[in-house]
Amino acid sequence: MRRAAFTGPARWPYLRGMDRRRLQSSRTLREEPPFHRAGRCGGWLRGVAAVAAVLLLPAPAALGQEGAAAVTVLTSYPASFYEPVREAFEQAHPDRRLRVVNTKTTAAITQLQDRAGEEVDVFWASAPDAFEVLKAAGLLAPVVSRPTGAPATVGNQPIDDPDGAYLGFALSGYGLVWDQPYLDRHGIAAPRGWEDLRRSGYARHLGITAPSRSGTMHLMVETVLQLHGWERGWATWLEIAGNLATVTARSYGVVEGVARGRFGIGLAIDFLGQGTEQRAGQGTEPGEAAGGGLRFAYPADSVFLPASVAVLRGAPNPDGAGAFIDFLLSPAGQALMLRPDIGRLPVSPAAYAAAPAGYPNPYARETGDDLFLFDRALSSRRYELVNRLFDELITFRVRTLNRVWQLIHEGESRLAASPDPVARDLLRAARAAATAVPVDAAQAVDPAFSAPLRRPSRGVPVSARQGELEAEWRAFSKSRLDTALSAAERALVILRVAAGEGGWP
Repeated sequence: MRRAAFTGPARWPYLRGMDRRRLQSSRTLREEPPFHRAGRCGGWLRGVAAVAAVLLLPAPAALGQEGAAAVTVLTSYPASFYEPVREAFEQAHPDRRLRVVNTKTTAAITQLQDRAGEEVDVFWASAPDAFEVLKAAGLLAPVVSRPTGAPATVGNQPIDDPDGAYLGFALSGYGLVWDQPYLDRHGIAAPRGWEDLRRSGYARHLGITAPSRSGTMHLMVETVLQLHGWERGWATWLEIAGNLATVTARSYGVVEGVARGRFGIGLAIDFLGQGTEQRAGQGTEPGEAAGGGLRFAYPADSVFLPASVAVLRGAPNPDGAGAFIDFLLSPAGQALMLRPDIGRLPVSPAAYAAAPAGYPNPYARETGDDLFLFDRALSSRRYELVNRLFDELITFRVRTLNRVWQLIHEGESRLAASPDPVARDLLRAARAAATAVPVDAAQAVDPAFSAPLRRPSRGVPVSARQGELEAEWRAFSKSRLDTALSAAERALVILRVAAGEGGWP
């Protein structure tokens, strides 16, 4: 298993503060979340707007501003990232204009699969498994590797697609962002890895987004599932879920929630998490930490994966798409990744010569045992399986999970001090029920099992088979959590009575 070198809090004083005007709201998805039941209208309208932005583009031969040819890019990156790139590209290519259509990675996949993005030239995102989904659907055109000086792999992960469907332009790590003053106030130690987040001391202090709403969160979920195996990986996520304060609507909301003190710890991609320290020192918003209290760290078992770019098959402006990729991978484009308002890790090793002191360099670290290889093809085959399962087991069950794990953790703590065989067996049963998943490891790697599952288009009902599976998973989750709750409550009664804290009910 790989061990990242940057396991302590990463200090990037050079990096930008997060542009608050461009952050998405960190509204939460409750146990009966608005987007799942009756409240899809806001998301539906945003989806329509994104699709309309694509459909209303001029024909391929049309020209953009001042007669320049338009290159249309579909991306999940925030404006604070893509605007500096757009400006630099247009300065380098005054005969071209970059049009950016912004949406979530998961929504972008659906749009392209539904052919709603037929006027799009380039897909540009952080999640390599999203590119694998599009590649498997035959939606990506072949691209030729550019000379960047990058090795074939970082650690054990390929930088460019071995099949030539997409190219890495930057490297991304995924980790933990926290507010140190918040942790100090609550007497909580800073986490160092995924396993730390299972501890009872973090109860209701964690924030995440759902993998169905964020390609980067999907990568974090899938990485844990691959590192630890299907059953143990889900057990890890289900116990972490017991400590959640909320599930935000988008990944930007996680970092914003930590910055505003809504919860103390969040899971984030490095370029969002790393840029928070400078902003923390500003202390411009009520409730925000001041004095540089925000920190970011890569977990000990973190991996670095490429953020990538691809040309869509049938792109109306393939020459413009190629020019954009040329620019991203040129020395000028790679140097741009180091700008404080971008703060990415270039794929070009030579670019790091101009990096400020303390800037992480994935090529200049102790890699340890690089045995883990993130399986992009496996992740792409079960992409929607993981997303849909996570929602049914975790996103829609946060409050119940809070209660179940509060009781299990309290019971296990009491049991350690005062052993009791009956309470022990009950708590074991409670933990087994609370970590059970309705899909086994064999089904998880079976493409036929996952085939009926996909993120539905807005306003379009899911397939009959997908509806059946989701109903089964929903019933499974409720049944197992009810079982866990009952067993944990009975164990606690025994332990409390043994401690002289009450009588039998």
